[in-house]
Amino acid sequence: MVEMNTKPLSSSVAPVVEYFMAHPQSHQGPPMLYQSFSELDRSRLPDVIEGISGVEDMFIEPNEEEALPSGERNSRVNTRISKNQEHHADVMLGLLYLMVGGVDEAHDLVLPYSLPEDSEWGGPAVYDSPALGSACYSPALVHRTEGTHLGELGLCGWDNARTWFEETPQDYSLFDKASSEFENLYVHSSFTPDEVSVLEKIKGGRKWHWGTTMDLFSFSEKTPSNKRVLYRFSQ
Repeated sequence: MVEMNTKPLSSSVAPVVEYFMAHPQSHQGPPMLYQSFSELDRSRLPDVIEGISGVEDMFIEPNEEEALPSGERNSRVNTRISKNQEHHADVMLGLLYLMVGGVDEAHDLVLPYSLPEDSEWGGPAVYDSPALGSACYSPALVHRTEGTHLGELGLCGWDNARTWFEETPQDYSLFDKASSEFENLYVHSSFTPDEVSVLEKIKGGRKWHWGTTMDLFSFSEKTPSNKRVLYRFSQ
């Protein structure tokens, strides 16, 4: 059983995480569909995501899963969790979709909490959400997967991702965690001298963080001979 905060997560989540670990997402995905959540055809996604119908499938009391009526389990809102948990669970649900290739589903689920206005895809905005940090960080991950494809506002995915990384509160905890992971990977990877030279040029004396990593993606895509460096660094 995976845990988030003090509430246990449903066992429905574990297969999704296992699928992701076995099928890591590429830094360059297909173009986004830009359809609302209700219009998206989820038959294109792996069956593993079908076990999660809403936030109540993540926050559920131990040994109660079989006791809940099906109508309650399919409800969009679980009255047994707080508003704070509900918002974070919605964002987490979006990330679970992202983990199995549901980029548009992820986009639509987190948008109400990150965009301060109603939108065609996400619906009504949710203002002052306690999940704002995660909700801004999540579309950055969504559009990072969009890569070179053009999307919202005529921006390519990586440029859109930069915008969302900049919108994310800079004290957001995952910034430091991700930076540490990138630095650790860089130090302990067996790069050749030529590859180190390429990576140091991209870093420009900075630490690995979301900005330098986005530079790595865009630089490597524009310089085919350096794609191997990106591939090795992103695995």
